[in-house]
Amino acid sequence: MGIFDDTPSGDVAPTAREIQAIGAHGSLAGVAHRTALMNQAGQVLGIPPGGWHHGQSRLFEHRDIRLIWLLRRFAVRSVSERVAANLTRTAQVAGADIMLTVVTTARESGSALSDVSMRMIDSWNEGGLDFLWAERDRLGLPKSITHAWRRHDVMVSPETHNPVAPAWIPARDQTLAYAAQLRSSFDHQFRRHLTTLLGAQADAATARASRPALLTWKAYSFLAPGGAPYDPAKTVAAQSGQPFGCRSALMFLANRAGSGKVPVDLNGILTVPDLNHVEWVRSSKVRAAEALFLERLLTVTRELLPPEGLYK
Repeated sequence: MGIFDDTPSGDVAPTAREIQAIGAHGSLAGVAHRTALMNQAGQVLGIPPGGWHHGQSRLFEHRDIRLIWLLRRFAVRSVSERVAANLTRTAQVAGADIMLTVVTTARESGSALSDVSMRMIDSWNEGGLDFLWAERDRLGLPKSITHAWRRHDVMVSPETHNPVAPAWIPARDQTLAYAAQLRSSFDHQFRRHLTTLLGAQADAATARASRPALLTWKAYSFLAPGGAPYDPAKTVAAQSGQPFGCRSALMFLANRAGSGKVPVDLNGILTVPDLNHVEWVRSSKVRAAEALFLERLLTVTRELLPPEGLYK
């Protein structure tokens, strides 16, 4: 068992005290310490040492981990208290991986983690949730939350040139919306694609996957829940643009496994070098690496932090 195979023991959502300790420990440690731990997480995920150096798939910036800005914010008590309030609420109703939710929220909307206000925000321009209004009834969130959401005008994305259906939501709902969308994309999109490909073998394939692999698939299905059919006549690199979503990657791995003699291995998302040509895959691995990094800091924090009130 590796240090990244299990979730941290204890409550799903860290307390404000734990978040502040994560921030202090992570930001005050040396650059070499942070780099070593992030490279350990990256190695598990098939990321080369030092990471990639372009696009959304950068783990490092300015000779430090990209995540340093978030650790420094966590170290501020008032920020940690607001983040803890949002994560506690998220853990109660959304049911997704908390640290993957943290890094997803941080990458999509820098201020969302600590915003506990009821001001209405645009889930597309301010949050990157392009289809939140269209997806709201599939997210598994209670009506007591979604009844406050409002329809946004349908707009056309300048990136995809396709219409999007965002929502106006209270700012404090952003973190739980990301968590709910992460869970929904994996449960409804990824699992449906996997079942279409493997039928009754889908559950067994999921059970054989490592936790780091599943974190990567969850990030991937959030970023690119669909995908064009994989063309075996072409290399992955030749197909690695925007259309190569999680469905495309699953089809690639199924084709690679052949006619069923070799089980489809979902761990291939980490181990098959061809998939590192896909920007979606690189971005998903980076988010999984940052989630594993924060989980490790939470584990250490819970081992070392004295019990609340011990020295009062």
